[in-house]
Amino acid sequence: MARNEFHLAIFYTVISVCFLSETAFAATNGVDTALLPPTAQGTLFEFVTEVLKIVIKIGIPVVALALLISGFMFLTAQGNETKLADAKKAITWTVIGGAILLCSVTIATVIKNTIGQLGG
Repeated sequence: MARNEFHLAIFYTVISVCFLSETAFAATNGVDTALLPPTAQGTLFEFVTEVLKIVIKIGIPVVALALLISGFMFLTAQGNETKLADAKKAITWTVIGGAILLCSVTIATVIKNTIGQLGG
């Protein structure tokens, strides 16, 4: 149980550090712009792009943490074939998830351009 609490503490620390830098400099010219309504309406693609930027800011530390945990799984396997197989699967899926995360904006742009060419 203590191990899970330790992992949660690390996770929350990483997430809070990611957002502290954003919130510390959110005010411009003494005006807190975080509470102001948006001034212009954007397209669906702009909305999706902004959401993806937030997901990437959260996802990159999660991927890094998952890689650390997967490496720790390799270290603690000590030759046990089932634990080694689990560690290999964990690293494989972490790398695949990280690649999808890093390519998500490009994937969204390709989908937008494809829909635009189809006349949508």
